[in-house]
Amino acid sequence: MLRIIHTSDVHIGVKFGAFGDKAGAQRQSLLDVFAKIVDTAISSRAHIVLIAGDLFDSNFPSYQSVQFVKMQLAKLNDAKVYVAITPGTHDCLSKDSIYKRENFAQNMPHVYVFDNPGVTAKEFSDIDLTVFAKANTSNKSTESPIAFLAEASVAAKTKYKVAMAHGSVQIEGKSAGDDLPITLRDIAESGMHYLALGHWHGAQEFSFGATAAWYAGSPEITYQEGKGGLGQGYILLVDIMEKADVKPVKVSDKEVEEFAMDMQIYENMENVYYELEKHANQNKILMVNISGIIRSDVFIDPVRIEQDFRKKFLSIKVSDFTGFAAPEALGREYPEELVIGQFARIMRQKIEEAKTPEEKKIAQDAMHIGIAELEGKNVLD
Repeated sequence: MLRIIHTSDVHIGVKFGAFGDKAGAQRQSLLDVFAKIVDTAISSRAHIVLIAGDLFDSNFPSYQSVQFVKMQLAKLNDAKVYVAITPGTHDCLSKDSIYKRENFAQNMPHVYVFDNPGVTAKEFSDIDLTVFAKANTSNKSTESPIAFLAEASVAAKTKYKVAMAHGSVQIEGKSAGDDLPITLRDIAESGMHYLALGHWHGAQEFSFGATAAWYAGSPEITYQEGKGGLGQGYILLVDIMEKADVKPVKVSDKEVEEFAMDMQIYENMENVYYELEKHANQNKILMVNISGIIRSDVFIDPVRIEQDFRKKFLSIKVSDFTGFAAPEALGREYPEELVIGQFARIMRQKIEEAKTPEEKKIAQDAMHIGIAELEGKNVLD
């Protein structure tokens, strides 16, 4: 049996601008989770760790980050656990690649980096394994990173055949054709026991034909998008005998949650705040989408909500998709000789003249707030 630990998209060094004063702590969490992956590989008696791209968030990580990674790789090397690394899109094998400046395998025979675009296979004879990978030399390409496998796999003499690829499985409406496209047919015809995918941040399966194929996703919270599948915070434990058995293993205590709030249900900001309090969690990124029709005395201020709850979440992002209750009809309630009636007439005209949905939304919100203030409701307070 062959045992693999599959990870990708660690993104060591990411800035975490949206995390404010918590950015440094979350960058440290990426290092901590990488160390945890190393310890898990050793304790689970894995034969090899596959890192399928974007170990680093850019090709210019800090000196401390590089030294930390080398130290962790040395632990695996000393434990005689193999490591195979392929460049991704953030740390691609460009002319200024980190993998060209740093020799991560120096004096470590159990560590191998696909840092030569002309080399697409590495044999680990003592564990009867060949690992295939085609290093990304840029962050965009219309060329499939696995199309070569069907032909290349025939020449492999080992019992086990495994590949790594950093790209996008082609799904209509979700995947771009220049985002290193991977088709289901390519997966099925690859001749691999297992295909270790990277690039998408949620752990999820794309097995097809006789080939087991998974995205490991980011083992720790990285970006507030690309969740998919099981989400972020996993590595994959893969055991191969005749076929691959894949087990997702949670390695992070953090989570991303998307929460929809319909104002026709919650009605006012007191209820909104009460509901958000119930979700408060220092280990959670909360993505709040507020929608529905709101009354004239209700004002949604995403920035203020984020500020009020910033300390109660790892991060919170509030998006406002609400609409004002029939603004045109409301405007006709006020006589033209009154200031409020003149304001309503002007704003109705701006709403009608809006050229984009964004402009229309701004005009509707302005009418909403203006009428509420002129009615003395003090929504801005």
